[in-house]
Amino acid sequence: MSDGSKATTVLHPVETSGQWIGPAERPLMSWLTAPADGPGTVGVVIVPPVGYEYWSSHRTLRTLAERLAERGCRVVRFDLDGLGDSAGDQWDPARVAAWRSSVHHAADALRDWGVTSLVVIGLRVGATLALLEGGEVGADAVVAWAPVVRGRRYISELQLLGLPVPEDAGSPEWSGGVVQAGSVFSAATLADLGAIDLSTLSTRPAPRVLVVDRDDKPASTTLLERLRALGVEPDHRVLGGTELLIDRPTEYATVGGDIVDEICRWVGPGGVGTAAVAPGPGIRTSATIGWHGGAVDEEVLRLGESGLVGILTRPSGTSRGTVVWLNSGSEHHVGPGRAWVEYARELALSGFTSLRLDFSGWGESPDRGHAPGRPYDQHGVEEVREAVDALRERGHRRIVLAGLCAGAWVALRATLTVDVDGVVAINPQMYWQPGDPVEADLAETRVRRLPEIRRNKRLRSVGLWSVLDAVGIRPPAAVWLGDLERRQTPVLAVFAEGDDGLEFLEDRTGRAWRRALRGGRIVSATVAGIDHPMHRHWLRGSMVRTIVAWLDATLGAVEPLS
Repeated sequence: MSDGSKATTVLHPVETSGQWIGPAERPLMSWLTAPADGPGTVGVVIVPPVGYEYWSSHRTLRTLAERLAERGCRVVRFDLDGLGDSAGDQWDPARVAAWRSSVHHAADALRDWGVTSLVVIGLRVGATLALLEGGEVGADAVVAWAPVVRGRRYISELQLLGLPVPEDAGSPEWSGGVVQAGSVFSAATLADLGAIDLSTLSTRPAPRVLVVDRDDKPASTTLLERLRALGVEPDHRVLGGTELLIDRPTEYATVGGDIVDEICRWVGPGGVGTAAVAPGPGIRTSATIGWHGGAVDEEVLRLGESGLVGILTRPSGTSRGTVVWLNSGSEHHVGPGRAWVEYARELALSGFTSLRLDFSGWGESPDRGHAPGRPYDQHGVEEVREAVDALRERGHRRIVLAGLCAGAWVALRATLTVDVDGVVAINPQMYWQPGDPVEADLAETRVRRLPEIRRNKRLRSVGLWSVLDAVGIRPPAAVWLGDLERRQTPVLAVFAEGDDGLEFLEDRTGRAWRRALRGGRIVSATVAGIDHPMHRHWLRGSMVRTIVAWLDATLGAVEPLS
């Protein structure tokens, strides 16, 4: 599978393929980027950060991979065990040990592809893992970008910014855990991270080491001193811009171009044409993933003329229908806090196929002039059609669209012109209109909309909105609801308690909203305790049960897929 991207220049085209690496019983998802005109002998492993930094840095690390590949390197980005698209659950034990092993699997994969020189690059916790494992994997060079030097300070940040898991969440192993933006850190994981101290690093990471520090944080002085004590004279850069890609929500994150350029210069050329490169093993585009006592099959797909990239999750037996999960916010196809991965695998255990899709300009799909992907991008509606058509050509007979917030908005807009068998719209904001500002934080949106919200409530209280609706004077959202009714496509609108999307429908479109619910094709459900982006990980089971119950009722009588 190739994502069809020719990256950033015509002179040095690159190609990216999604593939599974590591042990068959617990595979890791990876993205291999290489020059299209003959890769050389230098291989680069890029180790990602964890927590919210994983999402906000995604575009930068993809750009780094493409720039290195332009210079002739073979570059592999991968998801750590239990994170992203890789096998495993976030609550699994021994997370740090598993992440360290993941670096070995990525290095082994590159060597299987014939590289003879290995560079390991990591960001934040990924940089820490690169330094810890560089010597063990035989790295020739290591780049540590904003490394976590002392784990205790890092877990203090996690505990400050994250949510403590309630003691009665349902599983003893969750006690003492923290969830940051949907990413899980159990008490054991926090303890293992807290034990890390790079000032006591025991082995030399590599003959050459580059440490890239932020210009707004203290330098990694103790790390630099330790590297010198281990016989390495590290190169050290203090550069600005890291805060623009890891301290911001994905919607506002920007690529750290100057830092990427400096890393590429330091790594050097990839040796294109300097030696024959072994063809390597065949690309593993499919894998069987163990999940909560069962097993699901996953496959990397490229769909339609646009080459949209997605991950298909299938049940081990006959499928009852296919759910297409769309990008939410500016996050790639793994979903908010890995929700789409977890939901897809849970649905597969109930007999439903899922596709986690990236629009163009998002995640792993080609840019097509749309990068970076932003919420409510209008090309998403047409690309939904393209993906649905491609799935039908592959034999998927019953297709449901699903999305959160902006993804739900796109799904509901697409439903007006694309024939699908249902929509799962999670916290849709139907008040949003093209041209409105896009805020990453709903608190920002609420502040901006506060005069409108107060007006909606005041005029609802005197019945004006209902009177205007009765005489045919309706806001765009009410017209939209009418159009959805006429389409007769089943819709499950799932809301967090107190979500402002539901508040808007009840306050401003109350008569049209009640009419739509009476019609029976649109069903509304509220999930107790869940938050808008579903970051309260311990409550996701309630979301899955709500969705599965609706799918059972909507698609249960449909003839199964072949």
